[in-house]
Amino acid sequence: MLLKVASFNSLSVFVKLVSGFVLSKAIAYFLFPQGMALTGNLRSFLVSCQGISVSGAQNGLIKYTAENKNNDIVLKEIISTSFFLMVAFTILISLVLIGFSDYFSVLVFGVKDYVYAIKILAYVIPLYAINTFVLAIINGLGKYKTIILINTIGYIVNVVVVVFLLYFYNLEGAIIAMITMPSVLIFITFFWIKEIKMIFTNISISSFSKKYLNGLSSFIVMAIFTALTIPIVHVVVKNYIITNVGLKYAGYWEAMIKISQYYLMFIMSLFSLYLLPKLSQNQTDEGFKRLIIQFYKTILPLVLLVFIAIYFFRYWVIRITLTQEFLPTQELFFWQLIGDFFKIASFAIAYQMQAKKMLLWYLFGELFYVSIVYFFSIYFIDKFEVKGAVIAHAISYLSYFLLMLFIFRKSLLTKINAKIEK
Repeated sequence: MLLKVASFNSLSVFVKLVSGFVLSKAIAYFLFPQGMALTGNLRSFLVSCQGISVSGAQNGLIKYTAENKNNDIVLKEIISTSFFLMVAFTILISLVLIGFSDYFSVLVFGVKDYVYAIKILAYVIPLYAINTFVLAIINGLGKYKTIILINTIGYIVNVVVVVFLLYFYNLEGAIIAMITMPSVLIFITFFWIKEIKMIFTNISISSFSKKYLNGLSSFIVMAIFTALTIPIVHVVVKNYIITNVGLKYAGYWEAMIKISQYYLMFIMSLFSLYLLPKLSQNQTDEGFKRLIIQFYKTILPLVLLVFIAIYFFRYWVIRITLTQEFLPTQELFFWQLIGDFFKIASFAIAYQMQAKKMLLWYLFGELFYVSIVYFFSIYFIDKFEVKGAVIAHAISYLSYFLLMLFIFRKSLLTKINAKIEK
């Protein structure tokens, strides 16, 4: 089943890769490393705002929909509770964005010139939340092909709009496109998904359930904590590079992150598309171990081979995706690839914390990660300049992977060793 989903998902990933290459090339050509650094800050800020707007109910909605998709009464309670939670958090984040638009403009762009962009985000983010809400339900129902097709169409529309606005309006055009496109995609979702009527007819204030509110509370805390830590730390570290090394070098780091996102997108999409629903349905340590071992045996060897190829062909990766001005980014590949390998290995295990609502361990793990990535980044940037950021990335995810092995040592390591002894 994993390979079946992965093979179909490869079409969507291919389209996203091509569109990503086009966008990278366009941003690199028109905005140079300096502009890429600023758009990278905006992207991190968007991740934070979008994470808060959906209130963390996204993963919880996938989990509970997958578990109760054949129970109409319970499903109605799940859909209604999730919807009203998203509405409340979306209103909250929109009001905060409008009220503190000056502060956020300085945080993201370093100047107050982009207050208008922050306010536009406040007005369009409810559309993003509704789109995420619908797609989470469809994901929970196990309709992988529908999700993949919608995403594929979205990638194509996104690249056309972003390149158009970038060409005519330069940095301002890129900013507006990045802010609005995730919300505009709701129109594709509403046109394509046949279950839209079923979803919205199941929304009723009388079906709001305290039981599922309590169930979703763990997901809410997890998502908001992550949204308020990891993306913000990313912005803080990048601003530290801008101040102490230079805006151009922050652009090199952002270019490395962007390339990393492209080659990781296939694996990361499998986590939410396949692994989270399976972990949610699984009820035993033995089943959890089998899922992780299957994922490791099927995916990690391929990842290692691809990473080795990327490293040796990194010059051409940069030339194809970016421009010659970004060639200094070659020095960042080695540590970035090591960190990304351990990121994949650790995330496969860490998703169990979301699937089983292990709130305290999840919060500890996130706090552990953001703390070490921040302090290691500052320390190594002072010693090795921009290369220090990717060294910190590698050490942080290696440490996080070891932490995951410790947390799940009983179900992963102890049982495997016991079988070997027999």
